[in-house]
Order: sequence, then structure tokens, then C-alpha cells
Amino acid sequence: MRVKLRGTRKKAEHDLRLSPYVRPEHYRVHVEPDLEKGTYRGHVEIDLRVERPVSSIELHAVDLDLRRPRFSAEGYEEEPAVVTHPERQTVEFRLRHRVLAGPAKLVVEFEGKLRRDLRGLYAASQDGRRYAFTQLEATDARRFFPCFDEPSFKARFTFTVATEEKNAVVSNSPVASVEHLEGGRKLVSFETTPKLSTYLCALAVGELEASEEKKVGPTPIRVWHVPGKGHLCDFALEAAAESLSRLEEYFGLPYPYAKLDLVAVPDFEAGAMENAGAVFFRETLLLVDPATVSLAEKKRVAEVVAHELAHMWYGDLVTMAWWNDLWLNEAFATWMAFRVVDEWKPEWRMWNNFEHHRASALGLDALANTHPIYAEVRDPAEATENFDAITYEKGASVVRMIEHYLGADAFRRGVRIYIRRHQESNAEARDLWTALEEASGQKVEKIVRPWIEQAGYPLVRLEYKHEGKRAFLSLRQQRFFARPRARITRELWPVPLVVKVGSRRGVRLERELLARRTGRLVLGEAGDVEWCYGNASEGGFYRPLHDAKMLAKLSERLLEALTPVERMGLLGHQWAALRAGHVRIDSFLDLADRLGEETDYDVLEALLGPLGFVEDQLLDAAGKNARPAFRNWLLRRFGPAWSTHGWDARPDEKDEQRLRRAALLRLVGILAEDRTVAGEAQKRFRAYLRDRKTLEPNLADPLVAIVAREGGADEYEAFRKAARKADTPQERRRFQLALAEFRKPSLVRKTLSLLLTEEVATQDVGLVLVRLFGNRAARERTWQFLKKRWEDVSRRLPPMMVSRVVDATPALGSLRYKREVASFFRSHPVPTATRALKQALERFDLNHELRRRVARDLGRWLERASSGSTHSQSGTR
Repeated sequence: MRVKLRGTRKKAEHDLRLSPYVRPEHYRVHVEPDLEKGTYRGHVEIDLRVERPVSSIELHAVDLDLRRPRFSAEGYEEEPAVVTHPERQTVEFRLRHRVLAGPAKLVVEFEGKLRRDLRGLYAASQDGRRYAFTQLEATDARRFFPCFDEPSFKARFTFTVATEEKNAVVSNSPVASVEHLEGGRKLVSFETTPKLSTYLCALAVGELEASEEKKVGPTPIRVWHVPGKGHLCDFALEAAAESLSRLEEYFGLPYPYAKLDLVAVPDFEAGAMENAGAVFFRETLLLVDPATVSLAEKKRVAEVVAHELAHMWYGDLVTMAWWNDLWLNEAFATWMAFRVVDEWKPEWRMWNNFEHHRASALGLDALANTHPIYAEVRDPAEATENFDAITYEKGASVVRMIEHYLGADAFRRGVRIYIRRHQESNAEARDLWTALEEASGQKVEKIVRPWIEQAGYPLVRLEYKHEGKRAFLSLRQQRFFARPRARITRELWPVPLVVKVGSRRGVRLERELLARRTGRLVLGEAGDVEWCYGNASEGGFYRPLHDAKMLAKLSERLLEALTPVERMGLLGHQWAALRAGHVRIDSFLDLADRLGEETDYDVLEALLGPLGFVEDQLLDAAGKNARPAFRNWLLRRFGPAWSTHGWDARPDEKDEQRLRRAALLRLVGILAEDRTVAGEAQKRFRAYLRDRKTLEPNLADPLVAIVAREGGADEYEAFRKAARKADTPQERRRFQLALAEFRKPSLVRKTLSLLLTEEVATQDVGLVLVRLFGNRAARERTWQFLKKRWEDVSRRLPPMMVSRVVDATPALGSLRYKREVASFFRSHPVPTATRALKQALERFDLNHELRRRVARDLGRWLERASSGSTHSQSGTR
């Protein structure tokens, strides 16, 4: 018997979950990939435990040809009838005899094609060599082999792989044996894994090489890579060793798997994937050259390595019971990664770095089309949609808030209880709350549930008042919406306010749990209080909105009163308040204007997003003089600092100075488009092409962007050549993405045509499209190309990448394009981007409203800026 199984785009209207009464205990999976033909075949033998009498066995399988199914139990064997359920992505094996509770076995042969969409078992290539890799999260193990593809069906796996002698094979467990076969082939057998969910299985086949081994205790660590990249492994090995030892100490349990392989995959959709014992990464997030890598790239590699290794306990050893609790995996791993790297490299100030990440979650969660951290998942597309900033960064912010509330020691005791209690099993959020309550004696669930189960977050209005000689803050919370004049809703949060108070006697912190709609925080004597900041250290996931007088006092003492992360926070909160209609644009631009002497690179980086939006989306609405006035203001405020730093770093410079130089170059060279900077960039670019070490590494990204924007055909071909011959993954990514920055129409068309060729790897097609939408000279042509060539482009866009492209469309601006985007995706639906489309359409409206509302005020502010007078001390509306 042979059955072909194909996927479907139809969304099921009924429960898609498998029966809990037939459970896998052990899979024996044999695979024979043909890398040249792009196909594979194999068979799977599944030891089952039947917990209730059944007359059929249902499991997942998509895009596979199944052959010769055999079922055995209680001393008999049969070839069951096969019924496919495409809407459920399952196959049902119907039995002639009703099977009683007890052990059973199912054997199925299968064939499939190595996929081109970077999921299931898929094909990749580099330098003429062909590879096969797996990516199985969230629900793509079913595209690799027939299986019970839900997190709660944990089982043991034994993999065997037949392939050519020249190929390496990497899986979750160590190699148990290698048998040499006829015809230059071999059979690689792996040791049996501990219990795993299907999405954590891993397989890599091809001409891969391994680094030297590094050990942490008994655990061997290696980095696998394509040939010729062995010299780029040292930092990843160091980061893995440093992270692993710290994680073992934190959890109080040794690393739970027999070995740790880090695999640099040449074509990979996600940043990385926490396969137990065999973690897969994009090359850019694992392989680096210390001599040319920027600090931002280096920090990102360390953070991603730590994130994936945290999953070995939190996600792999203890796994969510269903995708509703995806945040349990990702929020904890995100929080843990910043904690681990901050402990290893305190000079990197990772929690300041986290503020950049948290800002995206605050922005996303202010939309009406957001979702709670805990989100109901009914089908595979919804599971994929939840890999977003709400699940990761908002979730991590809430985890951090819980730790601060309980104290670090009590929180860690609770985590250890949770991990030990549920190891090699599945858990839900309430299991974590129970463990934390045991460890702390606090009512954790009552406090946390509103943050987890409600969408959005609070805006906390702080108004300074006094009664006689006593000063206090009047507090009021409401849900924060990005939409101006949004209806006030009923949600309430227990908000752990930490307010920073500046007084004549020094600076102190005041704490208040604001659990009601309104409250007050007593500050002391009225004459003693000089200023207040409503979210000290940015520890809370809420936006403070200060009254006009308090904001003015904060602005006057901005550099001395607030730490860098608080200045970043204040900028973000004021920008969001402007967009939501709570304040005028003057209040944000006045703050930005005061940062001309800012010395902290993170604060300068925090300015780039809002000011970039002003430059891209608002200036044209403010009149013909607005753009030159804006550029002149930027040059006057930040040009002197750039001139002081210049292009060249001194040998004794610290990272802080180098990163400040890079931020200033973005402000002056990219946003202000300074012609002198552009001319010098051209000269330095030619030297950089000859020798990468002629440029301070942190300047490489802005330099390349400046040159691309002004470049012609010669520069374009130089970029393509540099990308093809790049010495590092970061360099290749830098030059290839910069092709989307060119402004000449002929070069925009050329970049679009490249997206349909192998010159742009599948993993990067979506990233290039997002960059093209960010290019004012390319976005309209990019949209027309997408509409015309959607069938071809969509084949090269993996599921999560489609969402990013849809999310970029509001850059098109006008509501005419909103209607086009809505109409196009109604007739070309993308299930994994359903929510992203709603969010994009909402952003079209928000941006249109903002342009209309601020145009006059923006023009007037820039007029004042031209005359050297900017500070209007505008506060709330």
C-alpha cells in the first residue's frame, strides 16, 4: 500500500489535537537522504502505549508518501487501512481488531522530497556542496517523518542514517557506531535520546567539519561548520562554555544531554533552534572573526548561544504541554540569556541592550491587534504566529518583574523546584506558579496572571501634588493604546511601581503596588522634592506619563538625574505618548534636542528609531522646508560630537567610545545625510574593500549603508562581489542586505530580480524585502513586484519570514496602499501572517493619523530649531 499525503491551507474548524490514549514511547527512525536528487526515504518503528481500547491509530504526516504500514499488538500483526485527514495534517491507521490497553508497535515506510522552504527535512547548499538539515519547530516534524507531533507526546528516539562516506551526520545524541557499506556509503547509528518532544529532534547531513572539542565538566562542546570556516569558531566555543557552566550552577542540575554540538547552518529561517544536544544556528549568529566583528554582532552571538543553552533545561528537559505556553520556553530563555551574558561580561551592559529589545514589545503590545503572553493556539499556523516580541521580550520583562518582586534567591529556588519536579516531562504555567509560591511564600499566581492572560499593559499617569507641606504623586492606570482617543477599557494590572525621587537630600526609590485604578504615593515634604521618574531602572512593563511640570524638571536634569537605561526609557515613553495623542511632538523633540551632549551610545541608538520615523514618514507632511530644517538641526546638535570623535579610533579607546562614534555616524551620516560625511565614506569604502582591517569594525554597517544609498552601478557590482567572496557570514550579510539600500531605479529592479535566484539564500529573501520597504526610493516598486511575482516570491518565503514582510508594508504610507495591501492578502491569504496583516493595517491608520495631527507642530518646531530656540516645555495634552 502506498499513500500520498499533502498539506492543506484550509483552517480546521474542529479540534486538531490527537487522542491522548495512544502515546509513543520509543521511535526508531532510519533515513537515507539523496542529497544530489533532493529526496529521501526511510522507515519509522514506533513503540506505543495504548491506554484505552482503540480501533485506530492517528498520527501526523504531511507531504510524505507512506508505504507498507504494519501494526502489531498482543501477538498479532496486520496491515491497517489508511485514511488521510488533510485538514488535520494526520493519517489514520484503521484496525480490523479493537486493541486493548497495553504495548503495541507501528512500522511505516516513508519517502519525501528535501524541502525548499527551510522546514521539515530540507535542502541547503553552499560552495557547490549539498546538505540536508531539519527545522521542526513548531509543527514540522510531521513533514520529516510520521509522528505524534505535539509537545506532550515525549518519547525516546534512536536515529540511523545511511549516506555517502564523505558526509558527516549530526543528531541529538553521540554516534554509537559507523558501519561501512558497499558503494562508498556508510550507516551511522546514534545512541538513544532521553525523552524529547518531536520538535526538538535534529539531523544534519553533508560535508561538515567540527572544531576542536572544549569540555565543561564531562560535556564535550563542538562547533560544526561547512569547510573553510574553522577559524571562526573560537568565540562561539567560549560563549557556550561560559554559558553552560553558569546555567548548570543556576539550575542546580548538570547539563541533561550527552554532548553539545553547535551547528552553523548555511540556510536557516530562525536565528537558532534549541534541538536537544545539537543546537542549530544561522552562520551569522555563531561564526565570527574577532578582528572584524562589531561589538553588537559579538554581543548578539553570545546572547543567542546563552538563549539556546537555557532551553536545554527550560523547554527541552521540561517542555510546555501545548503551544499555549510557548512563552514559558521563550520568555524564560530570553531573560536567562541576558542574565548569563551580563554575569559573564558586565562591561557589555546587557540590560541596557535589553531595553532596545523591550521597546519592540511595548510598541507591538500597544496595538489593538496584539495578543496575551498566554495565547490560545488551535492550529499549526497560530503556533507559528506566536513567535513574536510579545512571547519573547514582553514575556522576559514579566519574568524579570517577577524575579524583582520575589527576590533573586527565592525566584531561583522556585525555578529549581519546577525543573526537578517536571524533568523529562511536560508542564503548564500554573506548575511554575506553584513552585514559585512554595519557594517564596508569596501569592505569585494572583499577581502574575493579569500580566500573562491580558493583552496590553498599563499607562500610569503621575501627577505631582501637595497638601500643605506634604507632597505626593497622584496615580492613575489605564490600558495603553497606540490609537489616539481609544476607548478606556476595564483591564487592571497589579503594577509594581518603583519611582525614582530626586530631593535636596539625595536620590531615593519609592515603591507602591498599584492594584486599583487610582492611588497615591506619598513623597514627603513638598519643598524637598525636586523631580520624580516613574519607572526606575525601567524594571516595570508599563509606560509612565509625567505631568508637564515634572517632565520639564526631568528634562533640565536629564543627564545627571537619570541613568542611561532610564534616559532610553523616557525617550521611548514620550515617543509612544506622542503617537498615542497624549502629548505634542514638541515634548519628544525637546528631549531629543537636549541629548546633543549625550555620551552614552545606547541612548543615542534609542534616538535613531523615532528620529528615523520622523525623517521617513512625517517630514513631507510638515512642508517643503521641513526636511532641510530637520537635517540642519541634526547636524547642529550632533555634528560637533561627531567631529570630536572623527572616523579613526585610538588604540586605547574603550568600547563605549567606539560605539558612540558608530551611533553618531548613523545620526549625522544616515539621518542627516551630511555631504562631507558621504564624501569621506566613499574614500574609506574603497580602502575597506581592499582591506577590512582599515575600518573600525563598529563603523562597517553605517559606512556600507551610506555608500549604497549614494552608489551607482559600479558600487552595486562591488557589493555583489564582496558578498560572494566574503570572509565571514556577517560580512556577506552586510553587503547583501545593503543592495536594498541603493536608490537608483535600475538597481532597485536588479535587487528585486535577484530575490528569485539562488544568489540570495532562502533565509535572506524576507530580510532583503524588509530593507527594500525601508528604502523610500524602492518601496513602491517593491510592492508592485510583490503583487506581480507573488507566486514565485512566496515559494522563497518561509512561514515566519512572510510575517516580517507583511509587517513592513505600512512604510508605503498612504491609505491607498493600505487598501491595496488588504485586498491583496485577502485574495492571497497567508495563515501564518493573519495577525501580522491586521497589525500592519492598523499601523497604516496610526501613521496616517499621526502625520495629519503633528504636521503643523513639527513644522513650527523645526522653524524654532532653525533660529536656535527649541525648548517649549510641552507636556501632556
